Amino acid sequence: MTAEDGLLAELRALRDRVIGVTDTALASRDGLIICADTADLDPESMAALGAASLGLAQRMAAEVGKGLLRQAVTRSSGGYVAIYAVGSRALLMVVADVGVDIMRLDREATATAEVIDSIRSGKASRGAGRAAAG
Repeated sequence: MTAEDGLLAELRALRDRVIGVTDTALASRDGLIICADTADLDPESMAALGAASLGLAQRMAAEVGKGLLRQAVTRSSGGYVAIYAVGSRALLMVVADVGVDIMRLDREATATAEVIDSIRSGKASRGAGRAAAG
């Protein structure tokens, strides 16, 4: 299995673990898509907008002095888009329906971001990271 296969497996596993998650994507901080588990959404647009959103949210967190940004969540009438920092070079984007359990989403997506960071840095195998997170 390649590293990209492992990353995609983590995105799919997140969708499977949290009812209401419809799409996931992993992108670089400069807005380039790394991999995505989406049906009808354009991964390249998701990556670019996700990077811009995360950048603005990081600036806001810094400006108000509340520490390092962990996530940025947009709630709309039809659901949520949550963006999680993955280390210092990537971001995880999760699209979910309005009925999603937002606390579970946060817990599972944070754990997934940690596993993905481990995979990308070569520090842990996918299975070992998920066992620790789950």
